[in-house]
Amino acid sequence: MTEPAKKDYQIHSVKNAMHILRLYSGERAELGVTEMSRLLGMSKSSVHRLVSTLTKEGFLEKSQNSNKYRLGLALLGLCGVITTHMEIHREAIPTLEILVEKLGEACHVCVLEGSDIVYLHKVECRHPVRLLSHIGKRNPAFCTSGGKSILAYQPESIVNSVIESGLTPYGPNTITDPAQFKENLQSIREQGYAVCIDELHEDVISIGSPIRDYSGDVVASVSVVGPKQRITPDKIPFFAATVLEAGREISQKLGYCGL
Repeated sequence: MTEPAKKDYQIHSVKNAMHILRLYSGERAELGVTEMSRLLGMSKSSVHRLVSTLTKEGFLEKSQNSNKYRLGLALLGLCGVITTHMEIHREAIPTLEILVEKLGEACHVCVLEGSDIVYLHKVECRHPVRLLSHIGKRNPAFCTSGGKSILAYQPESIVNSVIESGLTPYGPNTITDPAQFKENLQSIREQGYAVCIDELHEDVISIGSPIRDYSGDVVASVSVVGPKQRITPDKIPFFAATVLEAGREISQKLGYCGL
């Protein structure tokens, strides 16, 4: 099979697997391979192969009382991620708007996905600067205050995974040495917030603080970003304290009681 044909086959298989999952509903909680085959107009052998893969990955599970399949717990885990992100987005908006009013710079809420951060929400300031950040935008976690505010509280395995993916320099002050990077995360844990100066973009400062859920886990971060000519060194302590308080406020809205 040629490489283009192989890719087409893989894409077709993924689409068919999604079609199988979409067969389920409140009225159709369990399905057998024969029924799936009839509903989709596919051969039983093809359906059985896809169902086996989906079951192995936890997206389907076989009923102990019948020869049918129901949705698996892996989907429940994904639903939990989506629900958490929606809740963070909803609870953070009022705090972000107040934060922008107080600091006069753009503010974000982001989450960690792999080695990157993804912005769930952004409130722009009156005098925006082109920082290439917008809702849905991905940026490397290791050189952003939002990313490091999350990484500082993650297991060592996750931190090592980020390091192994490469500490590529983006700005003049990007930390590229693994040992120095881990020391920086330790300092962030001790002070409760992260400050990045010239790490992702030159002449840009960002200050981030962690957001915890009801269990105390750090699930997101809030950050303020602006140019160095506006966020001058004498303003950093006030900005940091304000962002730190915003992180605590959003955490409390998410049910965290440890603050």
